[in-house]
Amino acid sequence: MKKNIKQVVFAGALTFIVIIACEKKLNVLDQNSPRQDSYFKTAVELQNGVNAIYSTLRSGQLMGREWFFVHDMRGGETAAGGAQLEQPRNDLLTQPSPTTTNTVMTDVWGGCYRMINRANLVLLKAPDVTDNTSLRDRLVGETKFLRAWAYFELVSQWGDVPMYTEPVESITGFKGKETAANVYTLIINDLTEATTKLPASYTSGDLGRATKYAAYAMLGRVQMQKGDYAAAKAALLQVYGKFSLVPNFLWNFDGDFNAAGVKATGHEYNAESVFEVSFLDKGDNNFNWGYNGEGSTQPVSTMRPQEYGIVWGNVIPSDRILNEFEAGDPRYKFTFYEAGDVVRTEAGTQPGVVMAAADILPNASTKGGVTMKRVYRKYSDLDWLDWKKVALHPGGFNQRVIRYADVLLMLAECEAEAGTPAQAAAYINEVRARPSVNMPAVAPASKNDALKAVMHERAVELAGEEVHNIDILRWRKKGYFPSLMADPKPGQVDLLPIPNGETATNPLIK
Repeated sequence: MKKNIKQVVFAGALTFIVIIACEKKLNVLDQNSPRQDSYFKTAVELQNGVNAIYSTLRSGQLMGREWFFVHDMRGGETAAGGAQLEQPRNDLLTQPSPTTTNTVMTDVWGGCYRMINRANLVLLKAPDVTDNTSLRDRLVGETKFLRAWAYFELVSQWGDVPMYTEPVESITGFKGKETAANVYTLIINDLTEATTKLPASYTSGDLGRATKYAAYAMLGRVQMQKGDYAAAKAALLQVYGKFSLVPNFLWNFDGDFNAAGVKATGHEYNAESVFEVSFLDKGDNNFNWGYNGEGSTQPVSTMRPQEYGIVWGNVIPSDRILNEFEAGDPRYKFTFYEAGDVVRTEAGTQPGVVMAAADILPNASTKGGVTMKRVYRKYSDLDWLDWKKVALHPGGFNQRVIRYADVLLMLAECEAEAGTPAQAAAYINEVRARPSVNMPAVAPASKNDALKAVMHERAVELAGEEVHNIDILRWRKKGYFPSLMADPKPGQVDLLPIPNGETATNPLIK
C-alpha cells in the first residue's frame, strides 16, 4: 500500500522533470521528450505532475531533512547534541536571526517555491484535461492543498514574500514581495476550494494524498495563525468526530523498518492521522542526498531518526521541554529515551537490551535537577536498530503533519480565545484521556487559565512535531510572553530573512 503510492509518485516525478521548462532552460529541445506544450493532455499525465509536487514535499529540502530543522531549531523543544551540530543548524538554534546565507533556511525557501511552481503548472494545464474530469478535479484539489501548504510555510516564517500564481516561464519573470495579508488570502482560497474537490478518504493504493479533512484542518491552522479564531473553529469542527485518538500514543510515530535482516511495519495512516507524508525504508541505509526527492530508484527515506538519534545526535530535547511534563505523565517516556531504558525489543516481542549512557553519544540534559543522556523517542528506530552494527540508517517513518490530537488542541485554543474555558477543557481532556495516557482532567476557571492549559498541553502532546515554532510566533504576537509564560526563545526575531540567493538574483526584492 505505502510502497505502491511511493512508486507511483516517483515514477511521476521522473516524467515531470523533463517538462518543467521554467526550472531548466535549454537552448535545444529534445523533440522526442515530452514538453509543456505536448504533455498534460490526460488525467493520468496530470496526476504525474501532482505526484512530482509530493516528491518535492518529501525531498531533503523539505520534510526529508531541512524542514524539521527550521521548525525545531526555532522552537523551544531542542538543544544541540554537541559540537557535531553543523553551523547552519546551530545558527538557527542559537542566533536571534540566521544569516541570509544560511543553507538550511535557503533549502526550505527553495523547496517551497519548487512546489509552488509545479503546482502552478498543473493548475494552468488542468482545464484542458477532459478525459476524466472526476480525477482531474480531485487532482486540482490536491494541488491547491499542496500550494497552500507551501505558501503557509513561507508566510508564517518570512512574512511578506513573492507570490506566484502562474508558472515562471522566463529567467526574468520575478515577482516582488506581496503583503502577508494577500498571501493568506490566496492560501485560504486554495484550501477552501480544496475542501470542495477532495474526497474524505482514499483506498489503500492512494494513501498519503490530501483529503478534504486535511484541507479543513490546514485551513483551521492557517486561520489561527492569521488571528481569526472564529473561522478557525468553523473549519476545525468539520474535522471533529471524523477521526479518533489511537489507544497507544506511540503508534503515531512508528513505521516501516528494514535493516540487518529485521523488518517491521508500524501503524501509519491510522485513525488519528489527518495528513502524513510517506517515507520508505528500503533497507539500504541510504538517503537521497541530491535533495530533489526524485527518481524511481532513489532512496525515499527521512533523516529524522538519524539526526535525532544516539549516533549522530545532532539534536537532543531541551531542558525546557523536559521540565514541562507533569509528574506521572506517561507521554514523557513515550516522547524521550533516557540512559538505562530498554531498547531493541522489536515492539515488545524481544527481551531487548539496556541502553547505557556510554551508548548515547550526544550531550546530556537536565530535568528536575537530574542530568543524564536523553534523546527523542518520537520517530526513533532504536527499538529495532542495532546501532553498534549500523551507524547510518535513515528511516522510513511517515512524517505526521497533522494528527487528530492537534486538531482537538487547536479547537481548545479557539474556545480559550473565545472565553469559554469549560469547552476548551473538554477538548483538552479528550487528549488527556487517551487510554495509554489517562492523565487527570483539567478544569480551568478563566480565559487565561484555559490558555495556559492549552499551551502546556500542546507542548507535552506535540513535543518534537514541528508545531511549537508556529505556536510561539502566534502567542508572542498576542503578548502571551511573558504574561502567561516565559518566552521559550527570548530575543529571537520572529521572521526569517529572505535568503541571499533570492535577493541577489531578484531585482524586485530589496
